[in-house]
Amino acid sequence: MTQDTVFEILSNSRRRFMLSYLHEHDGPVDLMDLANEIAAWENDTTVEELTDKQSKRVYVSVYQTHVPKLVSTGLIEYDSDSGLIELADRASEIERYMPDGDDERPWHRYYAVLAVVSAAFYAAVAAGVPVLAAIPDAVAGIVVVVAFAALSLAHYLERNRVAPIAENLSVEDKS
Repeated sequence: MTQDTVFEILSNSRRRFMLSYLHEHDGPVDLMDLANEIAAWENDTTVEELTDKQSKRVYVSVYQTHVPKLVSTGLIEYDSDSGLIELADRASEIERYMPDGDDERPWHRYYAVLAVVSAAFYAAVAAGVPVLAAIPDAVAGIVVVVAFAALSLAHYLERNRVAPIAENLSVEDKS
């Protein structure tokens, strides 16, 4: 699967939702149930409160457009006789690009807190606060830089805890 194909697949919110939903529900799922979940999500309502029109509109799109695209890429398997859909083994190739949901760390908050703490620390050193007065300004600056470098390293290691999918993707799609 080329990188362009992965990005094309994930460029559509319905396909992302489908893949996430199937990932969360280990095993086959009824296509109509999945379409109703998408419709409820898009309309900010519950499945029970969906109108027939909302449900049918999404089902037709999912059935005619998104299922064939995901089947053709080998990411899902669809049994038209039973109406059941499930992730194929190949779906693991794009997991790296899928949002982690609740497992996602709020890195932006960590950086913001570090920035505030670093600014307060550096200001205290520059102002000559008694406990910190012995630290030269240059050393305080180095401490701040090292703190950001350590946080950046932790962020990098966390993001790359899954084996890079790029190894399985061609760098250029020449077709």
